[in-house]
Amino acid sequence: MSKEIIVGLDAGTSLIKFVAFDKYGKYIDSASVENKVYYREGGKAEQNLEETWNKVIEAFKLLNNKIDRLSEKLEAICITGQGDGSWPIDKEGAPVGDAALWLDGRSGDIIDNWRNSEIGPKITEITHTGLNPSMQSGQMFHIFKNEPERFKKIDKVIRCKDWIFYKLTGELVTDISESFMTWGSPIERKYKNEVFEIFNFKQMKEKLPEPVDSTDYVGKLSSQSAKIISLNEGLPIVLAPVDVVCSGIGSGFVDKKKKIGCTILGTAGIHIFTDFENKKPNFKKQLGYTCSLAGSPANAKMVSNMVASLNTDWLIEIFNSFFKDINGSDLEKKNILELFEKNASLADPAKIFYHPFISPNGERGPFVNVKARAQFLGLNTTTKVYDLVRALYESLAYACKDCYSEFGAELELLRLTGGASNSSLVRKIVGSVNQLDTQVIENSEQGAAGACMVGMIALDEAKSYEDLNDKWVNQYLKNVEKFDEKLSIIYEKAFSVYKKGYENMSEFWNSNYNFQNKINEN
Repeated sequence: MSKEIIVGLDAGTSLIKFVAFDKYGKYIDSASVENKVYYREGGKAEQNLEETWNKVIEAFKLLNNKIDRLSEKLEAICITGQGDGSWPIDKEGAPVGDAALWLDGRSGDIIDNWRNSEIGPKITEITHTGLNPSMQSGQMFHIFKNEPERFKKIDKVIRCKDWIFYKLTGELVTDISESFMTWGSPIERKYKNEVFEIFNFKQMKEKLPEPVDSTDYVGKLSSQSAKIISLNEGLPIVLAPVDVVCSGIGSGFVDKKKKIGCTILGTAGIHIFTDFENKKPNFKKQLGYTCSLAGSPANAKMVSNMVASLNTDWLIEIFNSFFKDINGSDLEKKNILELFEKNASLADPAKIFYHPFISPNGERGPFVNVKARAQFLGLNTTTKVYDLVRALYESLAYACKDCYSEFGAELELLRLTGGASNSSLVRKIVGSVNQLDTQVIENSEQGAAGACMVGMIALDEAKSYEDLNDKWVNQYLKNVEKFDEKLSIIYEKAFSVYKKGYENMSEFWNSNYNFQNKINEN
């Protein structure tokens, strides 16, 4: 039987999902299970390595039950997953404690000290990436200083997808999309001794795995794992890039003919584009991520504001709490969103301002401040309920523009995905604020699709991403929506007010942070 199916594994923070496609990019089926995040004292956000592996096994068995004779039809499994974080193992490949996730805030003070000294700019100049608490550097330095015995037991520090790849193949490597943005140069594509010297952290270098280009390296399913998931030993396993890069690939952002940005308005607001010229960023800004792009000399550049749709979820919860107190039951989320869409569309643009820093761990793009908090500004007695909703929607667009403009992106088209992109009002506002035409991608599995596109190149089924875009991307694209030029004039002026609103808040955020800590201590 011909090998006609390729499967992408997207190991997210909250969901482990397998997605099956045919080799023409057509979605076949998927299966997923929830993963668990453990929030602990000290700003820690962790996951258990063995628990995550067991969730992978569980999810694949669900997919296997859905697709007839999958083992006979399957050509490869291609793995992507959540970015950043520290997944430590010992010499036997056993976990050394739980993994610190990208959500983890334990290294906040360390990162603040680095960023406010000569260390931060020097590191950014080499890595083209700004330091933030999501990264291995701060997390591992925290463990080195505060858990020395644990640090000694650690043989290698990998990431989520690397851990799963290791469990499937027994091969311990990482991919180039994440390794050099933290510990080396994405331009030279190698680890740099200067990085470890600047951090005064030479002990870390020996704990890093070998980096590989995902399009040049194919692992094989081990006999042990083959028995566990009922597949054939030796099945090709591809270690694809990090999920945000795969989402960009699955959105068709590798296109030399048009400068395309991909914005994911999901839990986080992720903004990513391909830099074919590999421009050197302003290292003094200490901004964003620069990820070596597998199979290409170009780099993927990404800036992420901490949360996007979680702001909407927070406001929905407030609406629901009032409704439940009055009527004794909840409204469905879709009904509330319909109310938001209808009535916020009638509200005046830029009447008030909202800053979408609702995460308890502050903001990380386009500025880094773990103490940043969300806020409405400009309220008065004429402010209506749906002015608040519209301001929140506008904030998602301002944050998008803020991230792209600070990282020097010069785009011609903005592709949108994620839950908030389902709102026609959000799309209209995002296009107008950014003065870009927008295009929705009707494929919620871009991460898995992008991983499979990488796999297609690794397996010599295609030569380039551009060759794959026609079948794997274009079939999911909706019509381009032109931005509203009149509305964009208003938002162009409003954007500067939005920025001034948060640039003047640092003193308050610091005072509030210290005040809240004192209350918690008592």
